[in-house]
Amino acid sequence: MVNFPSVDKQAWLIVRSQGTVVGKYHLAGKAFWKIGRASDCDIILHDPYVSRHQATIEVRPRGHALVYLIRDHHSRNGTLINGTPLADERVLHHGDIIMMGDTDLTFRYTAPTPPVLPEVLQPS
Repeated sequence: MVNFPSVDKQAWLIVRSQGTVVGKYHLAGKAFWKIGRASDCDIILHDPYVSRHQATIEVRPRGHALVYLIRDHHSRNGTLINGTPLADERVLHHGDIIMMGDTDLTFRYTAPTPPVLPEVLQPS
């Protein structure tokens, strides 16, 4: 098991459905979070335009810092980051808006997101 630096309440998602805040999820205590409509997702979105298993957010250590990555799971309607389609895995930065169907998730991070070296993005 990998020991991650303490991430308690350092990163979170603010979820808005059609402009109304419907939830807040702290990204803590795990290495990844599944997002979608399915009951086995960590972040369940009640949006008919979101796939059952839409995307995953993963945290990876980099020295004493953390990098949060998002990847789409070939969802039907796709995932956008700040209006740009997500084609591959991408580092999330404070203030990024993740768009899925009629739902927006704003990524918040209390520490600066560190720059990412290419080897961090390589599969383990």
